[in-house]
Amino acid sequence: MVAKSEWAKMPIRWVHEEGLVAFRGRSTKLITDSFLPVWPPEADDPQLRNESLAALKLYMVLCCRADFSTGMAKVTYTELCKLGVMSRAVVARSLQRLEVAGLIKRETGALKSGSLIRIENWNDAYGWGKIPKLWLYDGNHGRMLLLSEFNFTQLSFHAIKIFIAILATRDRRGIATISYDRLSACTGVPRHHIADAVTRLYDMRLISFRPGEFHSEHEFDRTNRYLVRGFGTRWSALEEEKPAPRSGSARKRPSPVDVASTLAFIKPAEN
Repeated sequence: MVAKSEWAKMPIRWVHEEGLVAFRGRSTKLITDSFLPVWPPEADDPQLRNESLAALKLYMVLCCRADFSTGMAKVTYTELCKLGVMSRAVVARSLQRLEVAGLIKRETGALKSGSLIRIENWNDAYGWGKIPKLWLYDGNHGRMLLLSEFNFTQLSFHAIKIFIAILATRDRRGIATISYDRLSACTGVPRHHIADAVTRLYDMRLISFRPGEFHSEHEFDRTNRYLVRGFGTRWSALEEEKPAPRSGSARKRPSPVDVASTLAFIKPAEN
């Protein structure tokens, strides 16, 4: 299916309220035969991580398929499997996970032409972000190929959470200015994993970024900036806000006459 527009809406209140943290990749250790504290208290859970990653991918697919005005997506399992490049079983589990999280609502009763799914808080006055829908298709007519590059690894799991957080933080210029500390807080991704996730998004051609000027006296300038690709935004939008460099006259090489005059002035008088 060909995308009808370059971008799609995405509710962002849940992201700002740290809803991404609930999509976990680690589970609590349960040991009943010891009175000693368990350390570390959590362990990597690949199954939980993969379910969370698939659910976030499907959420973006549903946002891209939803009606712009109503937030209703009329879809079939076959369409969702193709768009997200996921199996039917994974789609089914992901829909359930999104519904439990309160991000979608499935209308009761299946339609002959597919299921009707409502994206919750679609027209929330809080605001919404933009997904680069056409860019995610990457020239394909039926599959969001760039989304399929989020494979079932810990790095991809962290990357998709960071990507959604950046989408939810973009300002009107199209630039997201957000610190590692804030990214970690709103996504649950450990701070020491954020740099690798950002690099992964860059390699996937989803973002470009500029590091902060760490020696600047202004905190804003020390924060990294991110530009989501697919919107036609250019870094010039950011550069225009910076004060123009001081324009001074270019230094000219002194003429031979000036050099001779200077030497004559500083040369000690002969006796």
